[in-house]
Amino acid sequence: MKYYTENPNTLTMGSDGATPLFQQERVFRPQDCETLPEAILGAVAHYYGTTGVELVQPGRDEPRATQRLTAAYLIKKVAKLSNTKLALLLQRGHASTVSHLMPSVERKVASGKISQEDIIRLNSIIGEISKNWDHECD
Repeated sequence: MKYYTENPNTLTMGSDGATPLFQQERVFRPQDCETLPEAILGAVAHYYGTTGVELVQPGRDEPRATQRLTAAYLIKKVAKLSNTKLALLLQRGHASTVSHLMPSVERKVASGKISQEDIIRLNSIIGEISKNWDHECD
């Protein structure tokens, strides 16, 4: 889905909001990120109409917590980041915190609390970003 990287103002928010995101409102440039996991976090945040900084802030409020779980799930799946590094990226303190999150994420995806449509769309967007990305796997 080259529309994301070539024309970011066509990207719309996920299923929890259908308002279009225009380039002048929120700009996300994957090439500005230092690592693939940071780019994935930024892409998920942008998809949901927020920023990576806002997404990792403490709190369990909805929908932010579910959006953070979605980011964790995709970072783990695509970038194959270790729990320790994922905990640092998400500012969650310890690797055990992340290891407890992953079964919760998988249950939410299976039950539909995390939209399968959002996962498919985000996978497509992230696929475009990661296609030419040089990254180190753990």
